[in-house]
Amino acid sequence: MKIFGGIRDLIRNLKLRQRMILVYAIGCLLPLVVVCIIMFNSARNSLIDMQKKEELRKLEDEKEELENSMNLAVELSEKIYFDSETKKIGIPIAGADQDILIDFRGFKTLSDYINIYYDSISTVCIYVNEGVVDRVDNKNFRLLSDTIKDKNWYRNTVENSGLPNWSYLTNVATGRRSLRLTRVLYTRDKNMAGIISITIDPSLTNKFVDNSDELVCTALNGKDIVHANFNVDEDLLEQIIEFAQDSRKDVFFRYNDKKFYVSSVKIVPRYSEDYYEIYVMRPYEEILEMTRGAARRSVFPIIGGVIIMLLAIFFLNSWFSKRISALGKAMHNVTEKNYDISETGIGDAKDEIWDLYNDMNKMVTDMQRLSEAAAEERLQKEQLYSRQKDVEFKMLATQINPHFLYNTLENIRMLAMINKEKEIEDISVRLTKLLRGSLDVGSDLKTLEWEMDKIDCYIKIQDYRFGDRIKAELEYDKEAARRYMVMPFVIQPFVENAYVHGMEEMEENGHISIKAVIDKEIKLLVEDNGCGMTEEELGSILENMNDFENLDRTHIGVVNVNQRIKLKFGEEYGVKISSKYGKGTKVEIRLPLVEK
Repeated sequence: MKIFGGIRDLIRNLKLRQRMILVYAIGCLLPLVVVCIIMFNSARNSLIDMQKKEELRKLEDEKEELENSMNLAVELSEKIYFDSETKKIGIPIAGADQDILIDFRGFKTLSDYINIYYDSISTVCIYVNEGVVDRVDNKNFRLLSDTIKDKNWYRNTVENSGLPNWSYLTNVATGRRSLRLTRVLYTRDKNMAGIISITIDPSLTNKFVDNSDELVCTALNGKDIVHANFNVDEDLLEQIIEFAQDSRKDVFFRYNDKKFYVSSVKIVPRYSEDYYEIYVMRPYEEILEMTRGAARRSVFPIIGGVIIMLLAIFFLNSWFSKRISALGKAMHNVTEKNYDISETGIGDAKDEIWDLYNDMNKMVTDMQRLSEAAAEERLQKEQLYSRQKDVEFKMLATQINPHFLYNTLENIRMLAMINKEKEIEDISVRLTKLLRGSLDVGSDLKTLEWEMDKIDCYIKIQDYRFGDRIKAELEYDKEAARRYMVMPFVIQPFVENAYVHGMEEMEENGHISIKAVIDKEIKLLVEDNGCGMTEEELGSILENMNDFENLDRTHIGVVNVNQRIKLKFGEEYGVKISSKYGKGTKVEIRLPLVEK
């Protein structure tokens, strides 16, 4: 940990120029080295893949040629099998007449087929049982002796029941092996008349092995070695087959202390379960040498690129460091209260440093503007506070001492009770509740239920005055009214205006509706069907609602409520008034949801 801490402190204390060089080294040179290593490994793998694909391509070409030859042998065996002359071979066994024997002496069907398939077929013959070949003078017939019947190829051919069987035939003189197809020849009565034997020209199967520079071997059914250009036995063949089937790229076959890549193809002739395989082993060192040659050819361009990159880094670093130093000098001048930074040596390049320089110029100007704005904001806050106090003072100035009125009303209530004046007593009680509530007017919130109770007292008092001329009704959710809080006495001034200004001159059918609607906010609605206001009167009230300087007693209640709400909850809340002359007035008071 101490080592890492020391390295961190060392990097932290480096100059910008040194840090840039370190960043370039880590960000450019190190990735370049990593990329070169990855590139060389990728090139090596690509070359290996290319060589393997090339070997596979050659093998596929050889496979196609051999597969065609083997399929031609299958086709030839079918032609011989179904030939009308060939089907007579088994007749002498059943005791045929002399004319048929004469025909066999002139049997040339196999010779004709050899001429047709000359390029790929070496020999064609038919092995027949004793009792046929002894009486037939033809070189294309051979005797099925007991020695032959003990051979594996004979037993496998008989077991295939007429299907092709593939084996190899060894030349006694040369020791070379050739691919051979054998199949049973039946009579019309399903008796075995003989065995067809077709040998493929060994030059077709051996030329690829003999002409290849790599180690090549061919095998039949994965166990019988047909031909090879190196010493190979069954154990070695088994190892070669195992490595050829391994799909991993990093697995090599070791032979004579050398690494080899193994490629193979498999040939499966028609109508047969036998298969013929070719295995090619390419020395891994040859592919590595090709990779090294490619690396040597590319190292000089890489070195040249590194030199060019280092020169570019040096000049770019010097130019950038010079401009950063000039910018730092300009910023130092600003800290020293020297705001003249026009001559800094930044240059005229329109890049990020130029943007920083321009932003610093703007910052100096903005600092002065912000200072002025801060002073103006403080002044506005002081003025707002002063206006708030002025509103509270004017509101209090319009009120009579509530304690004096409360005590006086208590005396009136007692006298009314003694004299059994129920109406006077009821008015006194309700007016006392209103005055007691007025003592609580301040910044504390009250429940909506409390507010509606005070409005109900006010309405009942007005009922004694107006009787049936004006009917007022309250509509609100009492359960919700207990949960949410509102500012006290925000509805009463508007209800009072409805009685005094809107409906006092009405002789009958006056109606005032007071509603509380609770949704995402609280809306308190006061609506009457009184005389309403003209557009000029409504405009005057709306204009005076935001006039703090010229409050008068006419509109002080409206302005007071509106400003109390805005000062408490923000500009989005407050009072909205709409009116039509001769039809009535509607007041909407918007408050936020405040739970108890």
